[in-house]
Amino acid sequence: MSGKRIVLLHGWGAETKKLEPLKKELEKLGWQVLLPKLAGFEKPAPKDVWGIKEFSDYVYEEIRRNFGNSTYYVFGHSFGGGIAIKLAVSSPGNLEALILCASRGISRSKTLKRLVFSMLAKTGKVLLITPQLAQGFRKLLYKAAREHDYEKTQGVMKDVFKKVIAEDLKPLLPKIKVPTLILWGEEDKMTPVKDAYFIKSVLPESKLVTYKNQGHRLPYEKPKELAKEINLWSTLQQ
Repeated sequence: MSGKRIVLLHGWGAETKKLEPLKKELEKLGWQVLLPKLAGFEKPAPKDVWGIKEFSDYVYEEIRRNFGNSTYYVFGHSFGGGIAIKLAVSSPGNLEALILCASRGISRSKTLKRLVFSMLAKTGKVLLITPQLAQGFRKLLYKAAREHDYEKTQGVMKDVFKKVIAEDLKPLLPKIKVPTLILWGEEDKMTPVKDAYFIKSVLPESKLVTYKNQGHRLPYEKPKELAKEINLWSTLQQ
């Protein structure tokens, strides 16, 4: 496995330490691993309101800096999976293969998102006379949208978050031209497993592996299993 390179991209609200166990397991199997710190997370927030494209450009520059013109794989979890999809389409470069783990941006329509966040913006004014009621109503909307991360986001990253989740990545899937491995928890509530089967239907040559009794935290809870699956799958791509 000498010479194999892989980029690991974490989800929204996470940090690189979340994927450190997966990084270590891959390194044991002979991989050279890049785990970049993302703008707005462990690096300063962008000055402008970034979308998935800007994050993918940022990651691509990190890859070029670290791997040069060598080939590489990209693994993306959740938000990181969205970046990986965009990267595979807009900046394929020397990308050899793609690994999507509970990637966001596949289901849940932009219309619903916009409606929910429009309501969120208004509730503070409408219910200003009863702040406790306003706060409770906001939490219900967060739950309805399954976007608890928004509550924790500060400054410009709130607008970045809204822009990121509004983007529908489905139209990009048919444009992916590299081998793709899909890893998903069957009990995932944030990115339902039906999304995994949709990706598989669009990319019939891809491989889909699902995990019983696993949710959205799959790469954090099963790093050894995922590393072995990635390693085994990569041997079939040669």
